[in-house]
Amino acid sequence: MQHHAWGKLKPLALSMHLSMMLIGSGVLFSATVYAENATSDYKIPAGQLSDALLSFALQAKVTLSTDHQKIVGIRSAGLNGQYGIEQGFNALLEDSPYQIEKGQKAYTLVAKKRVAANKIDPQQAVANDQEASANPTTQALTQLPTIVVNANTDQPPAYIVKTAQLFKGDASLLETPRSVSVVGAEQIKVLAPKSIEQSLAYTAGVATDVSGTDIRMTGGGFIRGFSDGGAYYKDGLKQLSAGTYATWNNDIDEIDSVEVLKGPASVLYGQARPGGVVNVISKRPTADHVNALGVSYGRYERLQFNADIGGAIDDAEQFLYRLNVTQRNSDAQLIGARDDRFSISPAFTWNISDQTQLTILGNYSEERGTPLTWWPSLYIYPEIKEMPIDRTAGDPSFDRFNRDTKSLGYALQHEMENGWKLIQNLRYSEIDVDYQHIYAQKLLEDKRSITRANLAQKTNGKTFSVDSRGEKELNWGELKHNLSVGVDYLKYKERGGLGFGWDVPNLDIYNPVYGQDIPVPELEANRTDVTQMGIYAINQLKLDHWVANISLRHDQAKTKQDSVTQPKINNNATTGSIGLLYLFDAGVAPYLSYATSFDPAVGMTADGTAFKPQEGTQYEIGIKYQPEDSDLLITASAFDIYQTNVATADPDHPTKQIQTGEVRSTGYELESKLKVSEQVNLMLSYTHINARTTKSNKPEEIGRRAYQTPEQMANIWIDYRPDFLEGFLIGAGARYKSKTPGTSSGQLFMNDARTLADLAIAYEQPQYRVALNISNLFDRKYYAGTFRGAAREANVSVKYYW
Repeated sequence: MQHHAWGKLKPLALSMHLSMMLIGSGVLFSATVYAENATSDYKIPAGQLSDALLSFALQAKVTLSTDHQKIVGIRSAGLNGQYGIEQGFNALLEDSPYQIEKGQKAYTLVAKKRVAANKIDPQQAVANDQEASANPTTQALTQLPTIVVNANTDQPPAYIVKTAQLFKGDASLLETPRSVSVVGAEQIKVLAPKSIEQSLAYTAGVATDVSGTDIRMTGGGFIRGFSDGGAYYKDGLKQLSAGTYATWNNDIDEIDSVEVLKGPASVLYGQARPGGVVNVISKRPTADHVNALGVSYGRYERLQFNADIGGAIDDAEQFLYRLNVTQRNSDAQLIGARDDRFSISPAFTWNISDQTQLTILGNYSEERGTPLTWWPSLYIYPEIKEMPIDRTAGDPSFDRFNRDTKSLGYALQHEMENGWKLIQNLRYSEIDVDYQHIYAQKLLEDKRSITRANLAQKTNGKTFSVDSRGEKELNWGELKHNLSVGVDYLKYKERGGLGFGWDVPNLDIYNPVYGQDIPVPELEANRTDVTQMGIYAINQLKLDHWVANISLRHDQAKTKQDSVTQPKINNNATTGSIGLLYLFDAGVAPYLSYATSFDPAVGMTADGTAFKPQEGTQYEIGIKYQPEDSDLLITASAFDIYQTNVATADPDHPTKQIQTGEVRSTGYELESKLKVSEQVNLMLSYTHINARTTKSNKPEEIGRRAYQTPEQMANIWIDYRPDFLEGFLIGAGARYKSKTPGTSSGQLFMNDARTLADLAIAYEQPQYRVALNISNLFDRKYYAGTFRGAAREANVSVKYYW
């Protein structure tokens, strides 16, 4: 392992180290002042208790802390008249098993223990105590992960998100003994990323923009030194890559949040790379949803319209809907390039009863785009660096990347009388890709002519996935046990073809002639069938201040494909994770964890034995800090990841491989999101990664740094919302990467270090929002691998709310 030298830190990285230390040493927060003695007039209709409480908190301008999942399905009679704050809360909760409890900075729901004598006699109070002890659903909510609703409209929203759904349900980030990052709705709104990958640009441990702005591959980049494989999860179900060059690409306007679990996650999702997984959460119907119409315009004549409408269909709020529609017409960075999109995402929720809820989720999209140009290697031919950013080595009349997707599924949950909650998530999805591309190969001796070839791919992929589980909260004296057991199943069928051609004329890079008649290569048909079934048990145990997570999973994965050498791959794997955390009263939570993963490998040894799956193992220690009722979360972690069963050259059979290779990634991360004051929000992250090959039968590979993984990354974002101009925001950020490895013809080269700046200016009122977002503010020229990075892009957006 190479030790980090403080003296080698760049100024930006060093400043972020110092900022983290200062923040960790103590930050002052202003407490919310509650006017509990004042009364106001409230008109809140009867309906779902969760919506009534949220509406009341918003009108009263107070902070409410509650576990939303525990009050789903409970009804409230509403309010109509003059009430004080606690009086109003208790009136809404009168027929529920909960009551309000006022803390120093927030109101919290707790189970009813005893009430005034004029309401219930002592015998009835005792009966209530016994019932609350016997029924886990009436236990004090302070024993459960909470969702904090910051309802004080006098304070700016924060970027802090306190729960994640990565763990098969809402889980408190503070009480999770793993490193998890969440990009929430407020961060997405302010920073206005154009893709899922771009939304992670300020996230610790994640290297984005590893191959320029490539519309084909749109996952989460490289996590802790390992590629995510171009696949990510949506609402806990996997969306696989299609063919060789295409992935799913949900529009960011359809997404509520983006979650990243760092390190192996096979115990939750089955086969996966060891660096981590990305899970995106769809926008869902809510009764108090605010409708919005938006339009934006930016560089490359990017014109986009978006509508996000929804709410309750009936007065009883039993039926809810939401509809998100996006239409974009845009050129792109290259000459003659396109980046057009239409997508529609309907959602419908049926509150069948107080115990049962069904949400149906659909999506359809059409994309008509142009792939990123492939020039000869700039490492070998430095002349390529001088090419204008809009010049293409392909041909606008030939190059295209068309992707159509559709999906339909549901999320169903039912709470049984015995305390079990049954949950099933199901989705059928389909992706069609029509792709053809001319790419450059080498620069000739005249230093102006390039040789070229082309490729074509047509692929259809169909995925059926379902995850069924049962959850229950068990009490063993002082020990609290949250148990989740389930089974998930995935079936993927891919049909299509891929072909390569060499009948492509050379191109003069200084005087290119486009629009030539170039034949499309013939496609070689291929087919792939994948099935995976996993059985898992997730256990979270709480005893006093201790929190432990012990989880286990067994998978069976099978792949059938058109391959003479390896038509079938059968893998059985057992993976697990264990973590331990201690939560101090001050909000400090040190933890340690261990997790494993498996990832099927394609190939055979010299004797015809199929490759075993690659295996990942991570050891992680860390500490989290989150004072009670604060808008602050700091996570510091150190990790050591091994990937074994990596293919390397077979010394006894030169044309074959054996699985004796190993890759190791070690490092540490610091990440903080906090509201410094009522006017200032701040995000900081720093990552140090040493990812390299540690075992190989090729001596030159040992110690080689991992492709597109910088040793250091540092990010900072700060925004200011002044009191004297309510609704105004100005924010700026910087993203730093140290020198980054790239490869060409088997040799390792380095991309220069870079710092990119971003800017956001916005003015928001209840009825509208106007914003300007600029990425790569100073138009820094840089390269990601052998690809030119994105130039400065400005985008102006206007939204109208009603």
